[in-house]
Amino acid sequence: IIMEKEDLRVKKTKRSIEESFMTLFYHYNFEQITVKGITEEAEIGRKTFYLHYLDKYDLVDSIVKKAFTELEVICERKKGLGLKKGSEIWFDYFNEHRLFFERLFKIPNSNSYKKQLKELVINQLKENIDQKLIEDQQLDFQLFLRFFASGIIEFIEIYISDNTYTKEDFVKQIIPLLKGIYK
Repeated sequence: IIMEKEDLRVKKTKRSIEESFMTLFYHYNFEQITVKGITEEAEIGRKTFYLHYLDKYDLVDSIVKKAFTELEVICERKKGLGLKKGSEIWFDYFNEHRLFFERLFKIPNSNSYKKQLKELVINQLKENIDQKLIEDQQLDFQLFLRFFASGIIEFIEIYISDNTYTKEDFVKQIIPLLKGIYK
């Protein structure tokens, strides 16, 4: 029973730290956020912060990992719903988390996050694209996946940073591109 209470306290503390970071993240540039600022917002001591995270980069890595895990769960849930509905669900997720990804992609080391997202997209494409159809066209399947995933990442960046385009605009672009090769 003591262990469970401790685990609950750890969860509550981490949640408080993450929520405090996110509050600051939505109001300040990442470079302006300090561990001191996070601990003041969370009303905890710096020692407590360092019990759970190495620094603010470790904290943001943890938050990004959770976001990508959530995205993987969404990808599992949208299986079998079809290309159009699946694409809509995908863009709904990015719309819901628009501010988070917009700010995340502005962090100086955001390329590592984009690379992680690209790997997630590649894995999704690998499961859903007919490899034989690609190879029958004398194309290298791995290169095709990387190329297509890069395009999707670019779409996501445009979607979250430019309000000119709607979810429907992107879905209309993606469907014809994937229609003939999607399983």
